Parts: sequence; structure tokens; C-alpha cells
Amino acid sequence: MRYRWLLLALCLTAAHVSAQTMPIPMPIDIEIGYRWTDVSGNENMYRTQINEDEGLLIRALTLATSDLRLDVSDLGAGPAGALRLETRRDGWYRFNLRYRRADAFSALPAFALGQHTFDRTRDLVDGEIEILRWKAIKPFIGYTWNRYEGPGTTTWHVGQDEFLLSQDLRDTDRELRAGATFEFGSVSGQLTQGWRTFRGRETLTLAPGANNGNNSDPVLGRPITVSALTRDERTDVDTPFTSFSIGGQAGSRVRVTGNFVRFAADGDATGADDVTGSLASFAISRFFNGIAEESASRAKNTTWRIGVRGDIAFTDKVDLTAGYRREHRELDGSALIRTLYLQSVTFGGADPRDFEVVLRAENALRRDEDVLDAALLVRPVGPLALRAGISQSNLDVNVAPDLAEIVVDGGQGGAFDRRVRTFLLDGSYSLGGFTLGASLQSSGANDPILRTDFLERDRYRVRASWKAPKFVRLGFVADETQQSNDRPGIGYDSTLRQYTGDVVLTPVEQVSLHASASRFHADSTILFRHPENFRIDESIHVERGKSLEGGVAVTWPRASFEGDLTHFENEGAIPFKLDRSRARVTVQVHGTFGIGAEWARDKYTESAFAVADYEASRYGVFLLLRR
Repeated sequence: MRYRWLLLALCLTAAHVSAQTMPIPMPIDIEIGYRWTDVSGNENMYRTQINEDEGLLIRALTLATSDLRLDVSDLGAGPAGALRLETRRDGWYRFNLRYRRADAFSALPAFALGQHTFDRTRDLVDGEIEILRWKAIKPFIGYTWNRYEGPGTTTWHVGQDEFLLSQDLRDTDRELRAGATFEFGSVSGQLTQGWRTFRGRETLTLAPGANNGNNSDPVLGRPITVSALTRDERTDVDTPFTSFSIGGQAGSRVRVTGNFVRFAADGDATGADDVTGSLASFAISRFFNGIAEESASRAKNTTWRIGVRGDIAFTDKVDLTAGYRREHRELDGSALIRTLYLQSVTFGGADPRDFEVVLRAENALRRDEDVLDAALLVRPVGPLALRAGISQSNLDVNVAPDLAEIVVDGGQGGAFDRRVRTFLLDGSYSLGGFTLGASLQSSGANDPILRTDFLERDRYRVRASWKAPKFVRLGFVADETQQSNDRPGIGYDSTLRQYTGDVVLTPVEQVSLHASASRFHADSTILFRHPENFRIDESIHVERGKSLEGGVAVTWPRASFEGDLTHFENEGAIPFKLDRSRARVTVQVHGTFGIGAEWARDKYTESAFAVADYEASRYGVFLLLRR
């Protein structure tokens, strides 16, 4: 919260400095008010999905003059708000300051017994100044500060049971960058050099009342309990990065652009765990009364990407574009974990002692990808427009996993080669207010690397619209994507379909009505192996959803009204219904002043898990000033 008021103070200071250039009265557009909330049922589910709080809310604010502009949206009781300030002096400088705040909350009662939750806030401040003193070169320097922090809960499996933990997280990103944009005749581009740091800390402690774990059954006659548990993890990452782009015109019909990006992340992580209680382990076939564990790891990620693209305009109606991109990534890391088991005895009750287990592991990955693409674009010739393209991606991956980390047999390392070729055809026909379009994208691959990689993928899309001369607009879109991998032991197949139709009616200029309907179908199957007995089984996921929406907008000389009704329904793996209602009235009271009132209602139900149901209403009154 303190950063929000600090930033607002900076904005007010900047506005005061520029006050001598502002006209009186100053142009302003503001909507500010108060919102009330009333939630019955599962408030955590409401906060997970909507999270609109009660309190003061700056819905919108704009101040604009010739050398200053301030924009604010949804600052205050909203789940996400933003502020942007721009000041400039022609021929000298341009300064941009951005602030964003987002509240993230998750507490799903049907997931992991409702024990994986978080309530966190992200604050981002970004400032950049650009020097406009020279025409050909414009230097700039910028700084970004990004913090994500807050409490949560999670679980940890230790001693043959799972225990609920309280979690506190604080991650901070800082980025300093400098560079310049340049323009010399027909050649222009930008060079940026930056340095990014990440510092993260996560602290875990045993939640109150969680000493007995999630499983009350004893292990070999011994109850599993924890009397104390703490876990502290720290992560430090430093990443210098460079980006460069350049483009130029070669004659009147050819343009060539190129780009290069590189970053090299170097990170270290340390952790310390302390657990005391009555515990067991099948891995070492012992009971024990505590663990003291220390871990230290490092990782490096060096990635660069280079690309070039050419665009040729054969005629005013026909263009050819082609490009090449190469991306290289190297990952390597190592970890050292020391686990000290305290006061352990065998399951038979003998050999009481403390002993240490040490795990050392090193891993590496090298990934190279080359992508070639070309497309021919025919802009509308009469009612017809076409686009055809082809691309090919060649992917080479080398994985070197450490044997100490492999617990399931199979090809988890080695050299992998994957080639994907894609064809695209897109066309449209427009005549007399009617437009019909269709596109086909077909991809084929030689081999998978991951189990969910496709060997064949096809996407079809049809779209149609009609606009009557006076008051009717109709639209329809149908999408279908199919992908599959029929290799033995994988058996992956997926189909996704979506159909949407909408209509807008404007019988008179002051009245607008709209309605839309959509259906969604998703089916996927894949083979998997049961970890307890290695038996092959089939995983099936099915979703069937639909949505209906309708609304009306009416305007009068000194007032307006907007209302919407929406219904979402899913009949698949997680069946639910969500009904949403919205209404808003604004009235111009006097001159540039007005009042707005709004109401919103959401009702959510799950047929298989009624504890997640909620009903929430919000009411708001806002003052409007526009001049």
C-alpha cells in the first residue's frame, strides 16, 4: 500500500512542476466513487473468481495538456489498477511513469482439500526517460521494480504423511536498462542493454492444528505426527540481457529487418528444513524422530535468438514476406542435498542412530530451433482476398539428466530431433455488406519429444458476417482444432470445437441491443502409467460448455442506461453454472457534473461440490466530471 501513495505523490509533484504550462480550467475526465459488496456462500470462491472489494474506487481519471498526461484506471477497491504519467518537452525529453497493482487470490475448495491457497499482491513501477535533443539518435534509460508478496498455504509430504503449512512469499524483480533508438535515412532500429536481478524468499511453517497430518492411519502401528516444522528457501538470479533490432528500405518495394536478443541468467538457491516428530520412511525402511536438511543448487540459462525478415511488394495488391529465425538455449545446473535423519530405528526396532544421506546431481539441456516461413498476401482484388503460407521448424534437443534423479525407467535423456511443417491458407469474400471467410492450418511432425507433442494437428475456421444498411449486424464464427499422437504407449488425441453467433440491433440511434450464444466442446485422451504398479491406463478429459449473453444500451440527452445478462454453463469434468447481471445508469446533473449508479450480481453453483457455491452483489455510486 505504501508504494501506491508514494507513486501518487510523485504524480502530483510532476503535475505541480508543469502547472505553469497548464490551461485554466484544466481538461479533466474523472469517475470516482464507492462500491459496496454483499457475498453469501463461499466468499473464498468469489474472491478467487472476481475479487471486487468494497471501498473507494477511482474508476477512471484523465488529465491532459500539451506537455502532460495522467491516466488512472480502477485504482482502489478493484482487483487490478493502473496509473500512467507522461510528461514531455518537445526537443528535449519525454518521461513515462507506469504503476500497476494486482491482487491475486486463490482458494479452491475442490482442489487439494482446499489446502493450496494464496492471497498476494503484485506492485509494478516502471519509469523511462528518453532524450529528444538529437534527431538521428534518441538515448533512453529506464528502471522497473516488480514485487510479488503475500501469505498462502501449501502441503509437504514428509515421513509418509502430508502436512499443512503456512507460507509467506516475497519475490522482487529489478531491471535497469539503457540504450538508444536511431534513424539514419531509411535505416532505423534500437539497441538496449539491461541488467535484471531477482531476489526471492519463501518461508514455510507448520500450520496451527496440523500436527497429525492429512492421514490419521498409523504406519506399521506407529502414528505419524509432527511437533515442529520450518522451511526457509532463498533464490538469487542475475540476468544481463541485450536486444538489437534494425530495419531498412531497399528500394521502393523491398524492406529488410533483423533482430537479435540474448540473455544469460545465473542463479543460486539455498534451502534449510527442520522437522521433529514421529516419522517413517519406506525409502530407508526406518522410523525416525526428525530431519535436518540443507540444499544448495545453481543453474545457468544462456539463450539467444537471431532473425531476419524480408518483405517484397510486387504490386499494390500482392506482397511476399519471408523470414528465418534461430534460437539457441543452454541450461545446466547442479544440486547438493544433505539430509540428516535423527534418532532413526529400523522397522524391526533395532540399530538406533543418526545418519546422513547426500544427493549430488547435475543436469544439462541444449536446445536449437530453426524456423523458416514464407507467405503470399493478395489484398482485396474486388471482393476477394487471399493469404497462403508455409513454415518449417527444426528442433534439436540434447538432454543429460543425472541418474540420481531418475526414479522411473524410460528414455529421459539423449538426443531428440523434431521437425514440424505447417501450411496455412486463408481467404475472404466481401460483397454488399456480406463477408465470408475461411482458413485452414495443417501441421505435421516426424517425432514427439514430450508425450503431449502432436504428430498431426489441423485447425479449421469459418467466419461470416452481414451488416444491413440501417440497423442489423450478424456474425458467426466456428473453430475446430484436432491434434493427435498415435505412437504406442502415448495414444494422445484431442479435439476442441467452439461455435459463436452474435447479433446487434440498432432500431434507432439512441437504442442498441445485442445478443450472443456460444458452445464449447473439448475432448482429450492420453495413456498414462500408474506409479504404484506401472499398469497402463487411459486418461479421459471432457468439457461441454455454453454461454448466452444479451444486453441493451439506451442514451438520452442527459442520461444513459446499460444492462447485461450472461449465463455460463459447463457440463464436463467440473460441472458448474455462473449467472451474471449488470446494470448502470448515468445522469448529467449540471454542466460537466454527473452521477453514475451501478449494480452487479453473480451467482455460481457446482452440482458436484455445493460448498463452492456463492452469490455476490455489488452496488456503486460514482461522481463524474468531464470538461
